[in-house]
Order: sequence, then C-alpha cells, then structure tokens
Amino acid sequence: MSSSHSLILEIKELLDCDLNDSALQLAELECRPRLKDTQLPADDRLVLLRAYSQCLGRLKHHRASLRTITEFVSGPIRSQLNSEQLEGIARDIAGVRWQLGEFDMCLAQLRQIPKTHRTVQDLARMARSAALIQSPDAEDLYSELLRAQPNATEAFTFLQTRNRQNTWAADGSTYHDSASLATARSLMQKLEYRRAVSELQRLGRRHRGNALIVALQATCYYMLEEPRRARALYEQARALDSGLISEMATYADLLASDSLAVYTLGSQLLKTDQARAEGWIAMARYFLATGQTQEALAIVWKAQVLAPGCAEAHCAEGTIQLAAGSPEEAAEAFLKAHELSRSTLTFRGLVDSYVRCAKYKEAFMYAKEAAELMPRHAGTLAMVGMVLSHSAESSDKAARLLQAALDIDCHCAEAITALASLHVANQQFDAAVALIEKYLPDNESDDMYTHYADVLTLANELPKAAVNYNTALIINPDNERARVGYERIDKLMHPGSAEFEGEDVPDEVDEADEDGQGEPELELELGQRAYDSDDNYRARPLGFEYARSDTSQDMMQE
Repeated sequence: MSSSHSLILEIKELLDCDLNDSALQLAELECRPRLKDTQLPADDRLVLLRAYSQCLGRLKHHRASLRTITEFVSGPIRSQLNSEQLEGIARDIAGVRWQLGEFDMCLAQLRQIPKTHRTVQDLARMARSAALIQSPDAEDLYSELLRAQPNATEAFTFLQTRNRQNTWAADGSTYHDSASLATARSLMQKLEYRRAVSELQRLGRRHRGNALIVALQATCYYMLEEPRRARALYEQARALDSGLISEMATYADLLASDSLAVYTLGSQLLKTDQARAEGWIAMARYFLATGQTQEALAIVWKAQVLAPGCAEAHCAEGTIQLAAGSPEEAAEAFLKAHELSRSTLTFRGLVDSYVRCAKYKEAFMYAKEAAELMPRHAGTLAMVGMVLSHSAESSDKAARLLQAALDIDCHCAEAITALASLHVANQQFDAAVALIEKYLPDNESDDMYTHYADVLTLANELPKAAVNYNTALIINPDNERARVGYERIDKLMHPGSAEFEGEDVPDEVDEADEDGQGEPELELELGQRAYDSDDNYRARPLGFEYARSDTSQDMMQE
C-alpha cells in the first residue's frame, strides 16, 4: 500500500476534480482498513479518518460519516489522543450534526470544548444552534461572539431584538427572523430579486438600522441593474456599520470603474479584517481598473485561498481573465462562481466568456436559462440578443430582443452596445450613431463614451470621435481603450506631426494613392472589418468579435 501522505493527496485530487464517487471508493479500500491498524501512529490514523469522512460528506452520507467518527474515537485510540486532537474531533462531529439539522446535539458537542479554546467559528455555530432551538443561553453565546468578532452582524441583530423585548420571545420570533433571512437568500439564488427585496424590507422594519439587511437589499438592486439605488444602499449600510464586510465584494464590483472608490473600500476592509476575502477582492478590482491584470490575478488568487467557497472571488477572477484576453480561463472561473452562488453576474460572465471563445451553444444555454428565470428583465433579454447577434440568420430576432430590452429599461448598457454592434455589422453606421446618441444621456459612463467614439470612428467622424474618447478619459483616466483610441485618432487627424516623420510612421496609416486621394485604413480593436465565408462584407460588432460558424447557426435553428 502507498504511504498515507500520498493516499491523502490522491483523494484530495479526486475531490478537487469532483470525482466524489471515485474518491469514496479509494477511501473505502485504503482508509478504512488503516483506521484499525494499531501499528500506524495516531496522527496518521486521524488524518485518514478526516479524509474518509470528507468523502462521505461530499456524497451526503452524513450518518455514515458520523458513525465512522464516533466508532473511531470510542475505541482504544482515544487514550492516545491529546486534548487538542479530541477538540478537533468534537468539531468534526458537531459539523456533521449541523448538516443533519440536529442543532441541539451540535450545541452539546461544542460545549465539550473549553471556553478558552473556542474559536469564532465555534461560537458562531453554538450561538446559531442555541437560537434555532430557542435555548435560554443564546443571548450569552451571541454576546460572547460579538466580543470575539465585532463584525458579527447576526449577533448584533439578535441582541438588538433581545434588548427590545427584554424577555425571551416565547413565540420564537428570533427563529422566524433567521428563517426570513434564509428565505431572502434562497430567493436571491433563484434570481427572484424583487421578492427577495420585499422579504428583506419586511425584515428591515423589525430590525431598523441593521447594516446587513440594507446591504442585501443593495445587492438585489444591483443584480436588477439599478446601480444608483444599489450604491446609495451600500453607502447607507457602511454608514450604519463601518466594519461591515458581508456583501462588500459585490459592492466592489459595482465600484469597479471608479479606481479611487474601490481602492478606498479595499483599504478599509483590509484594516477591518485581513483574513476575510472581501478586502482582497476589492484590491484586485482596483489593480484591474488601473490596468495591472497580473497583480490583480495574484491578489484574487490570495482571496480564493482565504475563502475557497467565496463565489465573488471566482467571479472577480473571471472578470480579470476576460480583461487579460483569456476567455477560456474566464469561463472556468465564472463556472466555479456559478456553482457556488449563481447570480446575474455569473450568468453574464459565462455568456460573455463563451461568446469570446466562439462557444455559442454554451453561451445560448446560459443566456436562455437566465431569461427564463427573469423573463421581464432587460439584462437577461440582452444576453440572449447578444448571443443571437453572432449568427447572420438570427440577426433580426437579435435586434428585436435587444430593442425589447431597451423598451423595458433604457439604462441597459449591454443592449445599447450590442444593438449598435449589430448595426455596425450591417454597415448601418448612421443607425448605430443615432442609437447611442438617443440613450447616451441616460447612460453616461466612460465605457459608453468609448463605444460611441468607436462607432464614430467607423463612421469617419474623427473630430467627434476624438471629443468622446477624451470625455471617456475625463471620467476614467485609466480607460486604456479610450486612451489608445484617442491617440490613434489624433495621429490620423494630424499626419504631418513630428512623430510621423522618418521611420516612425504607424502601421495603421497607409501611403496615399498615386492620385493623392488615398485614405488611411483604420483598424479598431472592437470594430475591425471582416469578411464572412460568402465574401459578404461585415464588420465585427462592438464589444464582441463577430464570427460565423456552423455550430452557432445550428444552435440558433434549434
């Protein structure tokens, strides 16, 4: 048999690859016999026990896991274990009891750990278990938790309720408040954000001034693509509790285009608690906003190490990988985030990533699912329209969907840029310009001005394009695409400048024809001209690389 160390690594690799059945089979064959091997040191047997228990837990065999742990610790080996190891086993058993919903047994198990040795996680699980079974010492446990972790908003909420009532709530209102919060989170997972907001508002009326409830409402509005309202609520939540960390990773995504604001948020979060992932995610967003993608990746990977189950960390990695030009890696990151906690952000990231990989079937599948979950939502209709816009046969349907999205919400920037891209693909530059001009007053951002300047450049309105690139840079000086576009336009408008003399003539500018009437050919990153397989002239839509493929056409026909 292989060594225990190599066996543990092999099981971990299988679990990391989601090959849970294979991992359990290996644990059954190798770990179980070794647990009874008295020749093995107690430390090695304990590690094997945890690996075997983890495999059982992955497949929801919690009873079998509980039985294995209790049989092991009840045997002769108990006398060989020190107090620290016994405390670790008590936590393992409490974790399984929690998974089984046996909160009273979970609380009893954790009580075996001395008070001086209890971690914040122990206190949090004990307090919540006590509240769920309406134990009289729930208040003491929540108070202890709040002393150990001042940012424990749930403890603060519980104690606020308790202080107002002065006596234990005989009707179990605290339990119902916890259930109401769980219901709101469940609705958010189902993308039913309006219903989640209603639930949170009812909860907020019972707990006025609770920062977490306000922050959750802000997240719902952000997912509903109401960023101004969301930002106001996030700021209100932070004003209520400057140490609030929950939901701040999503707030960092909202602030992503404002490098100073996201840096300030990240710094404050890290000062509060460097062991939480949210502060590192915010700093990764800052480095991305300033064009430092490799530094951003390094920081977001640190966040993932701190919190492997944090969906926002994987979502942030997906955004960074897209900016770095790695759509396949971005798709993997967004898929992990989607599996942990799906939202409109993960749906949008998956659709965008798969489109850039030219995997239109996968993109259409996720766009359609999002549209079915939120049928009257502009953003989800825009997702479907953006995917369909990559097939010439479905361009009319795409245009109708994108216009329907704008009819629902004139602030839907994705629909504006995608519909403008569709006009560009059909060489309807005047229509693209008119479309953006119509919706630009309601969607003033550096990204929208940059898209507008891209279209103006293709329409050969160079002075106007230069003005809009400059406007984008005024809003966001770190907008690299706007900076490159402005410099390129400036060179085209002033071909006699010093930098065009000698050997430094840019590749984008061709020499004039023999009659002197030649025009420089301009290639833009998001507006390059291309020809399809039938030699019909088309232009790539802004924001996406246009491509025709049999796969995409077959998918649209289906």
